[in-house]
Amino acid sequence: MTAANRSNKNNTNTSGNNTPLNSSAAQGSYTHNGWPVSPFSQKTLAYLKYKGIPHQDQAPNFYQLMVRIPKKVGRAIMPTVVTPEGEWLQDTADIIDQLEKRFPQHSIEPTTAKQQLVARLLEMHADEWLVLSALHYRWTEPATRDFIVNAFGQYALPMMPGFIRRMAGNRIRKAMMSYLPRFGIVGKTEPGVRRYTQQLIARLEEHFQQYKYFLGNRPCVGDFAFFGQLYAHLYRDPGSTHLFDQTPNLVLWMQRLLNADGSEATPADSVQYRFLPDDEIPATLLPIIEMLFAEHFPFCIDVVKRINEYVTQHPEATRVPRVVGDSHFTIGGITGERKQLSFTQWKVQRCCDVYHSASDTEKAELGQWLATVGGEALLSLNIEHPLKRQNYREVLSNRP
Repeated sequence: MTAANRSNKNNTNTSGNNTPLNSSAAQGSYTHNGWPVSPFSQKTLAYLKYKGIPHQDQAPNFYQLMVRIPKKVGRAIMPTVVTPEGEWLQDTADIIDQLEKRFPQHSIEPTTAKQQLVARLLEMHADEWLVLSALHYRWTEPATRDFIVNAFGQYALPMMPGFIRRMAGNRIRKAMMSYLPRFGIVGKTEPGVRRYTQQLIARLEEHFQQYKYFLGNRPCVGDFAFFGQLYAHLYRDPGSTHLFDQTPNLVLWMQRLLNADGSEATPADSVQYRFLPDDEIPATLLPIIEMLFAEHFPFCIDVVKRINEYVTQHPEATRVPRVVGDSHFTIGGITGERKQLSFTQWKVQRCCDVYHSASDTEKAELGQWLATVGGEALLSLNIEHPLKRQNYREVLSNRP
């Protein structure tokens, strides 16, 4: 995937716009509902392709997205997956968890403690922090405006004339831009977002000079999470694709995930396709994990504290608000303010669960390793009121 063929990378299949959202499920395969410009849709789509899971990819139109999908999962959101039995799955972590149970061969879940933790940390970082970079570049770069307006209009109203599609795309663009302050993406913090993004991309390039994937020769969930943000937004969007001009190995990594068809995952017992032996974490990943604990994790701690406070103040609550407050955060060395989303705690819990489910020996090894990357705070994090997902929502798990 070189600069010469980037003009083709935005070609997408929208054939699903006029077919039922669960048509392929009735035929014994899975239906994946999402837009190619959606980072979370690219995350799950790449996973389906890598695992070789039979599926049909469909781009929901405006009616399907705003009416039919909310009737099934409670809100307009992408991606969703419909199983052959007609069950709807929502949220990328839940989707992948459920499909890993159904398709355990060629698992993307490491079996050793440190690698499990790193995979979860990388997934959390991509889904909850790298998304700031994706949002910033997409909605502040003038060179991306026409591309994204046309794409949104095409997927939302595929049968309408071009001028109506552009009007619809502009309305969606304005709605999305209104969310930027919620995530702290304002003029003050934009230099920090850019600095973080450029540093991260440089460190990823260094890593992929030596390794095919994050943890060796097989992708983990962190690979798919990073791929979604980097490919769907930063690489495909005209205003930010220049960030990858000097990163050929990072681009090759994206190409491997983009073109996966299930064959690379076979045979499962081949050394060629294994995670690194002996629970090894590549030294080239350590600077990325250190970045996570230096700036991202303090914000996560603040969210957990705020949820603890909220439940103490509302002892009868069975769930917490989607937005629980405001908090300072630092990215790229610049401090701003953003909303605290309760979903953040659920993603943190998934990381903490790896530690709490480990043996005593593994806990000692995890503790020693976390100390080397500035991650001691994970061990002492006090989640008094854990969350669980129920009926596509996060609810308090210690309530009847």
